[in-house]
Amino acid sequence: MKSAVFTALLVVAVLFFARSVARLYRVMARGRQNDLRPLDRLGQRIASVLIYFFGQKKVGERMSYKTPPGATSKHHILIFYGFLVVTIGTIEFIAQGLLQDVVPEFSFAFLGPLYPVLTWSIDLFSLLVLVMIGYAYFRRIVLKPRLIPLSGDAAFILAQISLLMISHFGFHGFEAAARGAGDAGAGVGPISAVIGQWFSGFGGAHVVSEISRWVHAGVLLFFLNYLPYSKHIHILGALPNIYFRELGQRGIMPKLNLEDETDWGVDKIEKFSFKSLMDQYACTECARCSNFCPAFLTDKPLSPMHLIHDLKHEMAERGTLSLELDGLKRQAGTLGKTEEEATEALAKAPEPLRKQIEGLQGKLAELPPLVGGRIKDETLWSCTTCGACQEVCPVFINHPLKIQQMKTHLVLTEGRMPTELQRTFQNLERNHNPWGISNEQRLEWAEGLEVPVRTVDEVENPEYLLFVGCASAFDDRIKKTMRALVEVLHAANVSFAILGRKEKCSGDPARRAGNEFLFQQQAAENIEAMNEAKVRKVLTSCPHCFHTIKNEYPQFGGNYEVVHHSQLLSQLLESGRLKADTKLNQKITYHDSCYLGRWNGVYDAPRSILGAVSSGELLELNRSKQHGFCCGAGGGRMWQEEKGPRVNRNRTQEILESGAAVAAVACPFCTIMITDGVKDAGAEEKLQVLDVAEVVRKSLKNIQAKKQAAAPAAAPAESAPTT
Repeated sequence: MKSAVFTALLVVAVLFFARSVARLYRVMARGRQNDLRPLDRLGQRIASVLIYFFGQKKVGERMSYKTPPGATSKHHILIFYGFLVVTIGTIEFIAQGLLQDVVPEFSFAFLGPLYPVLTWSIDLFSLLVLVMIGYAYFRRIVLKPRLIPLSGDAAFILAQISLLMISHFGFHGFEAAARGAGDAGAGVGPISAVIGQWFSGFGGAHVVSEISRWVHAGVLLFFLNYLPYSKHIHILGALPNIYFRELGQRGIMPKLNLEDETDWGVDKIEKFSFKSLMDQYACTECARCSNFCPAFLTDKPLSPMHLIHDLKHEMAERGTLSLELDGLKRQAGTLGKTEEEATEALAKAPEPLRKQIEGLQGKLAELPPLVGGRIKDETLWSCTTCGACQEVCPVFINHPLKIQQMKTHLVLTEGRMPTELQRTFQNLERNHNPWGISNEQRLEWAEGLEVPVRTVDEVENPEYLLFVGCASAFDDRIKKTMRALVEVLHAANVSFAILGRKEKCSGDPARRAGNEFLFQQQAAENIEAMNEAKVRKVLTSCPHCFHTIKNEYPQFGGNYEVVHHSQLLSQLLESGRLKADTKLNQKITYHDSCYLGRWNGVYDAPRSILGAVSSGELLELNRSKQHGFCCGAGGGRMWQEEKGPRVNRNRTQEILESGAAVAAVACPFCTIMITDGVKDAGAEEKLQVLDVAEVVRKSLKNIQAKKQAAAPAAAPAESAPTT
């Protein structure tokens, strides 16, 4: 009888659970495309699951910028592994429930010597989970982390888990007491054995054990069906999301078909891909993404975690209603029909069905729009596209792509954008650069250089095309960086040429700010010029140009070997083609560019340069490498007004606190933003901002001698920075 009751409960619970999971799948299946490729790079995907799901690698990293690298979510890791072990015990529990009338004493004792290890482990981890849940309550109630409050849902989930552990000890411990065998040798764990000893001789032990057993079964089956509707849905979504994570190059925007107006960004959940919708079900709400977000940390209206929450709520509300409406339309014969056919079919449908359809359509119409409603415009425009959120996410949610796609909709479909960006786009359209300076002046940065700078029309088969970039061509500070780089390249006898006035903006500012049309226009013109010049290798000093030309131009037929200047300079120093004659003897630190570091994994080359040309102490910032802090210029933020605390000032303050006399950078945007931060702090006498190319130039005696000899005649704007 007990087996029959348990089996019936189990079957009903599993059926309801399967129904809920199927509903979730149907919501995800409404996505624009099913981009899941289960067998693509199978080995890598299995390795990802082993490392990041079972190995909890990301969870084992630091929790925020404010915590030291060793401060990790150890309590969550312990709960996770506790659950894995307890799950084995749950399997045994279910088998016992199904077989209790047939094989009353069924257990996993057939495992032999492993069985005592298993029972002990289950007991100990059950106790550990209870302790960690106690800490979770303490953390939320007493410590009160900013982004992880004790919600009703969280409290309820933690209470259910606690009850599962307590009922486990209840039926095992009191079963041991009823038998009079409170020892591990009888297949009882150490905690349960102690309970058995405490209550040995208690007449009601068997009754308590039976009640605990059924409480455990009830909570287990209820918990199973509550999961799909709770914040702990990540228990179901994390593993598949890790398995299906994007492999290969990060930070690439998908190519839009501009001839298809329905492809212009995302304003509805249905326009996200299947994998992008799966992200929402995988979110663990650990808050790492927000704790590492430069926008959030400077009080901007963007929290990557809350963004994912908003999208999940949109899926729950609009997605569920849409599924229900589709079902009714299918009954009415209007689903998948043209507007005219649908109207005709609906007119023939029964009146109750028509009213149901109209009612659901009314509810959907009353919901706020996704973009501009549930997710505010200013939230999207706050993103610097630095990728810190995606980098630290334990389940590989791609926050930046979602933001970019929604910004694209705002710009291309609705024409809504900050006023400053309108001017930037006009500058790009008219002058092919965001500064708005005539493209006829694109070569003026090279005037007065003692070394020649020739165009592709003047040099036959140069090794590199030097893609100068807009900042190097038009910003007075960054011109100095490019002049230094050119001098160093000549010193190393590197063959290069430039496009000259044929060069246009790489398109990065337009694409990251949502103007895909303008990006494709700029990219097409550059690719045409480079292909005409038969370019094979491209050298650039701007990580944004580097990322765009290297990773996104191939979408449009621009396939080149792209090298960042820090990579080339590092190789030249290592090979001996460049040798530091005079080393910089000051404390120096390096600021990682987001687009060079996180997006493209270039961390060692700039540091190698500094190690070769500096004899001073090389200081590593607290927020460095994959956890480096953004300068605040990416995502079109360079040309937008910033309200509240400035990102660049936050970063500059950290650099100043390091005690470094020189802040080395490898990005023109970073140079501008950190230099501005130094000026705002009134610390020009304490800290100098230099590109790695400028640091290398200062170490070369021949160049320095020429510079010193020419100093009296040189214009102040063209003089090299001094230490």
